Amino acid sequence: MDISDSIKIEILLKELFFALSVTCAVVIFNLYSFASISLKYRKVLEKSRAHGLHFEVLRFVLFIMLLVIAMFLSLLIWVAALVNFDFAKDWVTALLFTAGFFTTIGNTLLTLPVGWRFIPSIIAFSGLFSFAWASASSIGMFNHLNNHLDKHKQT
Repeated sequence: MDISDSIKIEILLKELFFALSVTCAVVIFNLYSFASISLKYRKVLEKSRAHGLHFEVLRFVLFIMLLVIAMFLSLLIWVAALVNFDFAKDWVTALLFTAGFFTTIGNTLLTLPVGWRFIPSIIAFSGLFSFAWASASSIGMFNHLNNHLDKHKQT
């Protein structure tokens, strides 16, 4: 192994440390936000009577929108990291870059410096994980809605 290989490995490890640290922050944020929203929805359903299908669907949509807002806020963690570490010159560029990879579309106007080209893959992984988690949360909330409506239909 020559010097250039060890430098490449060092650069890759530095990039991985940065990317996984930001991903960890996104995962922690998602854990608390998605779980809090799902648990709050469950408690709201447990404490209330069914107010009719349209009201319950509207309440469900409201809580789904809270999941969407939480997803957008988790995207902003990546934006803040890219701006604070000078990978992007401004928030708009960082947002467009992050949104492109977070949603795995990959369309970008930003070129990362050499040695930091693995970050988009980690952003995409973090986005896939976030979308999967939000989908699972919404499915769980939908199951609680169905149980709530069935329970109040029978009584």
